Formats: sequence, structure tokens, C-alpha cells
Amino acid sequence: MQWLYASWLSPHWLWLLGALSIPLLVHLLRRRSPRQITFAAAHWLLPKHRRSQKRWLLRDKPLLALRLLLIALLVLALAQPLLPRDAGDGSGLLLVDPRVGRTELREFLAGRDDIARAEWLQRQPRSIDAPRPPAPDLWRTLGTLAARAEYRRAQILLRNAQNPSGYRLLETSPHWQWHALQRERHTDNTVPQIAVLGPEPQWLRPAIDAIAEQSLSQVALQPLHSAATLDPRQQDWLIYNNAGELPAAVRAFVEGGGLLISDRRVQSAQVPFTAVDGQRLEAAAIGRGSWLRYRDDWHSAGFYHRADLPRRLWREWSAQDWARQADGRPRWSIDAPPARQLPDTAVTPARPEPLSPTLLIALALLLALERLLALRRPESETGSGPDKPEVQP
Repeated sequence: MQWLYASWLSPHWLWLLGALSIPLLVHLLRRRSPRQITFAAAHWLLPKHRRSQKRWLLRDKPLLALRLLLIALLVLALAQPLLPRDAGDGSGLLLVDPRVGRTELREFLAGRDDIARAEWLQRQPRSIDAPRPPAPDLWRTLGTLAARAEYRRAQILLRNAQNPSGYRLLETSPHWQWHALQRERHTDNTVPQIAVLGPEPQWLRPAIDAIAEQSLSQVALQPLHSAATLDPRQQDWLIYNNAGELPAAVRAFVEGGGLLISDRRVQSAQVPFTAVDGQRLEAAAIGRGSWLRYRDDWHSAGFYHRADLPRRLWREWSAQDWARQADGRPRWSIDAPPARQLPDTAVTPARPEPLSPTLLIALALLLALERLLALRRPESETGSGPDKPEVQP
């Protein structure tokens, strides 16, 4: 039965094909009253008992065939047969980032004979002749199109080589050709976005300046006034300097992929820590991020009166979480997208096209033809007319 459900959108309507027996029975059982014709010399004939002979005859065969076909087409239209179609592989198709302007697109397409048509990059791509849609989440949209056969070999035109997205690892087609109107300089020394919530520790600003002087990284601090503004897509590390229980908003930041850095004054009974650097550091994984906590009070002189403090801080923070964070940051590049390639064997085949519109048109035409034949039949062939004259003496 699998082939049946694969070839029909609503196969349960096929049971109505049994209604084809109704016109057959009507045409077989329809009887007409005989007409009596009296001749002048009929009374000289010998009396003859009337005999009634019933024969199974199919009357009006063309009309019957039309009515049977009408019922069959009606059932098929309800069952909605699916016509397999070849979706192609997207060769010659260009998917355009909606952020690309019309002028930029014309300049890009000039002289490119390998592109036959262009469509807006959407979950349901439309021709670029349609109104410009809002810019989607590009990474999630591409991940959706990668599994559809008709977009496997498309070319992708983005406005920027690096684009914002989430941390989620998605799938791409290994056949895509990437294009970008603007390319940004790629560097392996990605700089994290560091936010500070609460009063800055007195050692923090000098340590950041020393890190920049030692060319470890050109970082900057972003002061925050409320934990509600935390977003792992905007900030990577959070220096949290408020004592007490860990706020729910800060925990959500860590679960979303951020790195929380605090001292021992911040507590949470539900977080199991593991020692990292002897008795100095402990860390815990929370969701997609982690919490790095110093066991000392970082306001004490013993914590920040160290000549190697900037370099040691940078090494401890980076080694804890940044290598993984940098690979899956909320910005990805077409040169190294954070995704795995979806093999051709895992691609969803193109959905067959329903034949319902065609069947409805054919049904309407046949219905009109059936009515035309029924109305043009002579009166002697109607149900009230004679079937065969019977001689009556």
C-alpha cells in the first residue's frame, strides 16, 4: 500500500470508484413502456399470447461512457493524484541575499552566462521580479534549502562575506558556489566582545591596557547597567562583579554560549565546579557556555599585585572557552562556514505536483459535453418514449 499513498495525496477517496456501478445499473434496468399500433386487418390473425422478453441491453452507450468517466474523474480529483517531476539540481540558479541592491545585482549579473534565473534567498525562494522580501536569518534559511533537491547546485550571492547568525550548526550543499559583494579581512585572532556587569574591579582596566600593549589582543570593555541586556550573540565574555546568588539572566547568558568570569563571592548551589588550576580556578559547563570562577577574592591585593597578571588572565580566559566559541561565533564567513555538508543521498526528493487543477478542468468540460448529449437526444429516446412498438390485434 506504500505506493498507493505515495502516488495520491488523499487516497481514501478512491473507494468512491465503486459508484461507477450506479450508471451501469440505471442503464441496464431502465425499461420503457411499449407503444401499441393497431392495423386494420390485424383481427384476422390468429390470437397470440403476449410474451414478455427481458434482455440485458446497454442503452445510450456513448452517454453511459461519459457518465462513467465523469464519476471516475470526480473521484480522482478528490484523491488528488501526484505527478512525479524532475526538480533539477539548481544549475544556473542564483539565490540572492535580499540585502543586495538592484543596481549591485545588475552589475553582478552582467556578463554571467552561467546564471539562467535569479531568486530571492528565502525559505520559499521567489523570482527577483517580485517585491524585495525582508532579510531572513541567512544561516537557517540556507540550512533549510540545502536539503531540497532543486537548490543543490545553486549559486549564493550575499552582500557580505561574513554574516550574522546563531550558534546552531547547520547543513550546506557541497555543490554551492558562494559569492559576496563585500569581503571583510579574515583574521585568526578573533577578538571577543567583553562586557562588564557591576563595578569594575580596580585591576581590570590596567590589565586590559597591558594586554593591548603586549599585543595579545586589541580588546575593549562594554559596561552594562542591567543583566537584561545580556545576549550571547552580542557579548562573548562577561566580567561579573556583584556578590550573591547568580541571577537568572546571567545564567541564561551562559546557557546561550557565553563565558561568565567571576570570583568566589558569586554563588550557585546547582552548579558543580571542577578545579582548573590547582586551588586558584574552578570551572563548570552550563548549557553551551561555561562559568570560570576564581576561588580568591579578586579585590584582595594578593590577587592583582602580580607582574604577570594580564598575560595570565588572558591565557586563563581564552583557554577555558574561547577556542570553541571562536569556531562557532554568531558570525560566519563563506570561506569557512560552521556547518557540515549534507550528502546527496540525504536530500529530500522534490515533492510531486498535484493534478487536481487539470482534473477539475477536464471534469467541467466532460460535464458540459454530457449535458449537451443528453439534451440533444430525440424524445423517442428519452425515458418516457417508446422502446419498441408492439403490434396489438
